[in-house]
Amino acid sequence: MAKRVFVRNFRDNEEGRLLRTLRKSKDVVAVKRAEIIISSAQGDGAKEIAQRLHFTSDYIRKVIHAFNKDGMKSVFSKYKNGGRPRKILPEHESELVEISMMPPNIIGLPFTHWSLETLRDEAVKRGLVPEISIETVRKVLKLHRRSLQRTKTWKKSDDPEFEEKKTPSKDCIKKQKEGKRK
Repeated sequence: MAKRVFVRNFRDNEEGRLLRTLRKSKDVVAVKRAEIIISSAQGDGAKEIAQRLHFTSDYIRKVIHAFNKDGMKSVFSKYKNGGRPRKILPEHESELVEISMMPPNIIGLPFTHWSLETLRDEAVKRGLVPEISIETVRKVLKLHRRSLQRTKTWKKSDDPEFEEKKTPSKDCIKKQKEGKRK
C-alpha cells in the first residue's frame, strides 16, 4: 500500500495564488493541479482526490510531491503552447517579410509576384530555415500584416511584342464588329 502523502504547509501567499489560479486561470492543467493541492491541504487523501477528479492516485501523488518540492512553479505547465519548438526565429521572420516585399523579378526570378510556395522555396534556398511549411509562411506574413495577392502575370511580360498583343489593333476590332453583324 502506498504511503499517504499530503501537501506541505503553504508559504508566501501560495494559498491565495492557488485560489486565484483555480478561479481565474485559463490553463486547464494549472486549474486541476491547484484543485489537487488545495484538496490535499484540506485533508483529503490521494485516493479520494483521484476518485473525485477522475485521475489516478499515482498522478495525484506526483502533483503533490512536485508542489512540496518546487512550490507554485510546479502548478504551471513547463510547456507553454505544446507541440514542436519553432523552427523559424524572429530574425528569420523579418528577413522572410523583407523578401516578400521585393518583386521576385528584381532578384532574377521569372515571375512578378510571390506565391506562398515560391516564397517558401526562396526562404529555403537562402538558408533561412532547412524547411518550412506554406502554412507557417502564411502565419508569419499575417503576423507582420503582409498578404500575398493573387499573381496576375498578364500585367507585365518580358515579351517584346507584349504591348502590341495586349492592346488589340483597330483592324482586329473592326473584324470582330463585322463578324457580329453577319
